[in-house]
Amino acid sequence: MDVVRSRAFDFVETVRQLPDVASILDAMSRTLGQHGFDYFCSSYVAPLSTESPREAVLAERLPAGFLDMYSEAQYVWHDPALRYCRTTLQPFRWFREAPYDPEREPRAVELVRRARDFGMVDGVVIPVISPTGRTGQVWFGGAEIDLPERDLPALHLMALYAFDRVLKLRGLPAAPQHALSLREREVLTLAAVGRSSDEIADALAITRRTVKAHIKSCCKKLGAATRTQAVMIAMRDRIISP
Repeated sequence: MDVVRSRAFDFVETVRQLPDVASILDAMSRTLGQHGFDYFCSSYVAPLSTESPREAVLAERLPAGFLDMYSEAQYVWHDPALRYCRTTLQPFRWFREAPYDPEREPRAVELVRRARDFGMVDGVVIPVISPTGRTGQVWFGGAEIDLPERDLPALHLMALYAFDRVLKLRGLPAAPQHALSLREREVLTLAAVGRSSDEIADALAITRRTVKAHIKSCCKKLGAATRTQAVMIAMRDRIISP
């Protein structure tokens, strides 16, 4: 198991015991600081009609003054990364992969410039779906990110677990528990250590189609939107232990 993936599993075990949001942010810093991630934010992608932009933020460690500026300028309605979260569940590089039109979206251009003024030049966004169906995101950023693409799944796992733990600590609905069959637990355990569907099929002497069916069943039972989220929930609830 590579170093980043091992640290991701250690993070999951650590966060399980942490008593407050600040401790989660500290754990993120310890785990990811050496890769250039200095700032973190977990939020819903849009405030409800009864919320201010700040109230949609669940946890954050951002440069001093940035969140005040972001909220006062109402950038939440012009942020291309938040908009892109509504169209994908896959991790993406912050403004680099979130599409926007510089000519037609001057507020988006302004946001990118002002974020860089605060030292937030690069980042990775992990879209998430809350148990109530509300779209959210976990953002990891800094001035210079050094994380290979192959390690994004580990970051994805950390983000999903952190988001769910923050919901619990804030007294908001978190993912429910559901029983999995022995075979489903075997499939998720292999998925958790990075095995592909073909590799899982070979290891368990079943077809790739059957593997996908088990993953789909796990997602349905666990209330997960993706395979990675299903792994996170199963690890959190100690249904599996990679």
